Amino acid sequence: MVFDIFNIYVLVECIWLILPAYAANGLVPLIRGKRPIDGGRNLGKNRLFGNGKTWEGLVFGIVVAGLIALVEMATYPYLPFDISPVPLVIAPISIALGFLLGLGAMLGDLVGSFIKRRFGLKRGEPAPLLDQEDFLIGSLLFASLLVTVKTEWWILLLVITPVIHWVACVIGYIFKLKKTPY
Repeated sequence: MVFDIFNIYVLVECIWLILPAYAANGLVPLIRGKRPIDGGRNLGKNRLFGNGKTWEGLVFGIVVAGLIALVEMATYPYLPFDISPVPLVIAPISIALGFLLGLGAMLGDLVGSFIKRRFGLKRGEPAPLLDQEDFLIGSLLFASLLVTVKTEWWILLLVITPVIHWVACVIGYIFKLKKTPY
């Protein structure tokens, strides 16, 4: 049953896993990197990735994900997962998994940027779903190198991430961290 996926228990399981990637993707705009990953190179008439994808942002995102994983590791023993009336499958968070989630999120975002440039979209122009799902897909693919990523987590995260992304963008816009609310 597809509606069995949309419950609080699956939500807790998948948010626990994806939190480092959400943090990496969401906090990278705080870094104003100076060194574009593509070095200013084009593929055809468009940039490979653009000025918004920097080495500083890549490293920052990976480090942030690792730090969030460290916080999760430290708090895990104090969280009441065991009182759930339904047995929870809580991914065993580690620094390595945090780094993989961050690396996957950053590389997924790079792939999304690459695709946007191929379609002639400039930095900041919206690409619905691609903007919200690229980092998620990358992070889950990389996480699957260390842990089993349940199908339910994939489905629920693919559904809720665009909403979470939109809310985060609006908040970033309100606090003048983003130039657009999308």
